[in-house]
Amino acid sequence: MLARLRNAICTDSALAARLATIADADVFVVVARVEALALGIDLSQATIAAAAGPDPLGVKRFALPLPTQDEWPAPDWLPVAVVDGAAGPVVEWLHFAKRRLTDPFFEDAVRRARRVPLNRLCPVLTPLDRFAETMPTDAAFTPSGLVFHLSRCGSTLGAQMLAAVTGHIVASEPAPLDAIIQRASSGEADARRDAVAQIRAMVSALLRDRHGDRQVGVVKLDCWHMLTWDVFAEAFPDVPFLFLYRDPVEVLVSHAKQPGSQMVPGLIPHLADDFDYASDPAIFGARLLGRIADAATDAVRAGRAIALRYDSLPEALFDRILPHFAIAAGDADREAMHWAGARNAKTPSRQFVDDRAAKQAEASPGLRAQAVAFLSSPVAWLDTARAVQ
Repeated sequence: MLARLRNAICTDSALAARLATIADADVFVVVARVEALALGIDLSQATIAAAAGPDPLGVKRFALPLPTQDEWPAPDWLPVAVVDGAAGPVVEWLHFAKRRLTDPFFEDAVRRARRVPLNRLCPVLTPLDRFAETMPTDAAFTPSGLVFHLSRCGSTLGAQMLAAVTGHIVASEPAPLDAIIQRASSGEADARRDAVAQIRAMVSALLRDRHGDRQVGVVKLDCWHMLTWDVFAEAFPDVPFLFLYRDPVEVLVSHAKQPGSQMVPGLIPHLADDFDYASDPAIFGARLLGRIADAATDAVRAGRAIALRYDSLPEALFDRILPHFAIAAGDADREAMHWAGARNAKTPSRQFVDDRAAKQAEASPGLRAQAVAFLSSPVAWLDTARAVQ
């Protein structure tokens, strides 16, 4: 009986949409039972409540699941993770109930969607090995631009400004895309070929036109994705790239206070070639950022990216980024983006505060030495290239 209800939800987008709007678990159980009875499915409230119950630790996701279907679900569902399954990796989808992607990070929206009772009741999992080939023809979408960055350098600010306009879809550091990149970096012979097709499909899925008003679609990538920019270039040969960076001393100070996952040796497997520096996490992180900056110089030299410095934001969004991504913006759009640019990008309820001087004051001699050793050359090159772009 429960399987019949789940199948009905997955095949009836209107039913799924009605149930997805209900946040209260008790109300959801009552309404779901009524909807089930209307379909001739007699399920008790207790059965529905147990199936839609909370999973605070996310244990259910790690139980090596089997795919629930081969085809992509309706457009209101977005991919949120790639996890190992009993028959191979699966793509996990959640219903977003028409909620727009306006959070600073994609994962913020995912956490909210996981609390929706419908998503607990009705898991949707599709096989990764068929993810690209089962993409609906009308779902294919070429993004307006891809945002690469050095980390802690204004990329979230730029993404939030772009996302402030209705009709702009911005996916900021989406985990399922990173999962594909990590698998592509495994060294397996077919990994890159598969990754190119899967990247195209994943970007299309993340930027689905769920509201019928999509004008712009942008993905802000994780900082380490700059190391695989050539894979993205193969997937999207005509899509403009942007690389954001700032004074490396300020980046390193930020990570010294609150390290990003990429700065922890071994936490991201495909960055393991830096393990000879794993005995000193600070050196590991500085050298990794240097590798990212080196990769950015390669992309700029190849004519695939432009580089912009943190100091030029938010004005550069209007002068450089919008034209580079071929985004047209009217007066109302610009006003919305200006408002977003005055907020703290990671905590939009707060005003933006320029922290450059404070970070410079906090930098130790050792940290400054790391910046010089690993980042000064590529950053100086990017500064020169930026001046003539």
